[in-house]
Amino acid sequence: MTTESIGRALRALREASGLTGDAVARRASMSARKLSKIENGRTLPTVQDVDLILSAFGVSEAVKEQFLATARAEVTEATAWRLLRRMGPWKHQNTIKAIEASTAVLRKGVHAGSSVVLVRGSAQVRR
Repeated sequence: MTTESIGRALRALREASGLTGDAVARRASMSARKLSKIENGRTLPTVQDVDLILSAFGVSEAVKEQFLATARAEVTEATAWRLLRRMGPWKHQNTIKAIEASTAVLRKGVHAGSSVVLVRGSAQVRR
């Protein structure tokens, strides 16, 4: 389930329950605009948002846990990507570049049918 599919599934549950967006938003203590953005996949709902919306529907604990597990996974993935963007892949690439620039081949040889190149602190195997 993705952000968009979570939103579509929440909308389907709301429509099946016969509730309006305004009624669910009121019960979930959020704005109707926020609920609409979640249902349309334009914003990633927090785990708390999903829990509040599902509580407004009165769904079973099994259904709630399935949605909450998906929401947790989506939030974790979004956080990881946000941290990577903030850190910038170029910093990681510069670190690797510096390591590669300072290494020297220590020994070349053949081990168990594979060509082995030993580099300061690591072994690289070529097949």
